[in-house]
Amino acid sequence: MMHEQLQQAFGLAAVDSESLTPWATVLRARAADGAEAVVKVTATKPERAAAMAAWTTALAELGVPVVAPLALAADNPQRIGDDWWVVYPFIEGRPYEGGADDARAAGDLLGRIHAAPVPDAVLRAMRQYEFTDADFDDSHDDLVTLQEELPKHLSDDAAPLLAGVQQLLDRWWNTALPALKAADSDEPLPRAALSSDYRSTNIVFADDGRLVLVDPDNGGVEPRLFELAMALVLFHREAATAPGRMFSDAEWRAFCEGYSAHVTLTDRERELWPHAVDHMLWEEGTWAIEDTDADGWANPRERGYLADLAVVTPERYPLP
Repeated sequence: MMHEQLQQAFGLAAVDSESLTPWATVLRARAADGAEAVVKVTATKPERAAAMAAWTTALAELGVPVVAPLALAADNPQRIGDDWWVVYPFIEGRPYEGGADDARAAGDLLGRIHAAPVPDAVLRAMRQYEFTDADFDDSHDDLVTLQEELPKHLSDDAAPLLAGVQQLLDRWWNTALPALKAADSDEPLPRAALSSDYRSTNIVFADDGRLVLVDPDNGGVEPRLFELAMALVLFHREAATAPGRMFSDAEWRAFCEGYSAHVTLTDRERELWPHAVDHMLWEEGTWAIEDTDADGWANPRERGYLADLAVVTPERYPLP
């Protein structure tokens, strides 16, 4: 059994057999010294696993609240079976619940991550952002899938939804993507080491008062503007305790206030913001809609979030 292999390989006192989440294998564990921990997959290649460990360790040493590999007698991370696994501390606390206070704290943590002076050697080892190489035919196939799926789940609102996703594809392919590529080619957009998956399911309000990033394993070096837009698009996805919608106006303002306490976007980034939102709405938002199964659509909270996501445009979420 995998949990037994993990326990032996890492020298842990115990590893549970049932995952904490249905979306990934995240197993509760206890280290030999009694520390509460989790074991999870971190990467598919050794260099990626090492880069994630170096980044999270650097953040922790800088005082940014993020899980980093526990110091064990065994290698951590290490390859077990076909995957690379890592042991992190278990963070006891509560999940994100929405509202301005939670949103402000979430924005604050994202800003701290983006602003952290991570060593250059760590940055060079991390995955570097590349724009999609999809062609229009691939994107049109996604549009066809959306046009087939949305009426099944949101039949009362199908007509405006179908028009909206067609307009989103047109904006993304003809305006947003070319504008972002051209701007980044002329002068690279400000980049940061980031999680590339900053949403409410991946943060915990710890019992000691810290807000902690607990799932950093998709991290890379990317334009910080893109992760800010991705957070806007995906923050309430698959989050049982979050509101069944995207950010409210008050939550978005609070999130931006928390973020801007640490990061000041350039005038150029602010000008490109609507394009960044359209970029993430198409790249990540449509993926979230397509990827949700029948059980997800049957969940009223998740359905409310997806219905909101399907009609949003950049104008709804300006930068303060």
